[in-house]
Amino acid sequence: MIISEAPYEEVLAIRQQVMYPDRDTEYVKLPDDKMGLHIGVYENDVLVSVMSVFLHGREVQFRKLATLQQEQGKGYASALMQWLIDYANDMKFDRLWCNARANATDFYKKFGYAETDERFSRDGYDYVIMERLFTHKD
Repeated sequence: MIISEAPYEEVLAIRQQVMYPDRDTEYVKLPDDKMGLHIGVYENDVLVSVMSVFLHGREVQFRKLATLQQEQGKGYASALMQWLIDYANDMKFDRLWCNARANATDFYKKFGYAETDERFSRDGYDYVIMERLFTHKD
């Protein structure tokens, strides 16, 4: 397993296939994608899991965490999550956060994320903003 930056077009393809299979690839593009860092997990040179990372001052937002259906349950999303936590800690960011689908909150809680009071619905899905805070000693 290798975690590295992933080509944007391949990230879009996985987003579309996993998250919105009934929509076209244009639908899964984010307005700020060009400012994001697109990270993926490769297994045997095949991209199997992706996420996009956006820096906002001392905070990091990640979006569109997706793993190919046939590769789910193998720890790839967990590996990406741990990579992100290590990255944020090493870079001394104060907060990691995401718009989590309400049915996925248990996954994020395993990594120290907590639900906030902020909730919303979009495209037929319920979301909750989840965050993980860091305290750094100088």
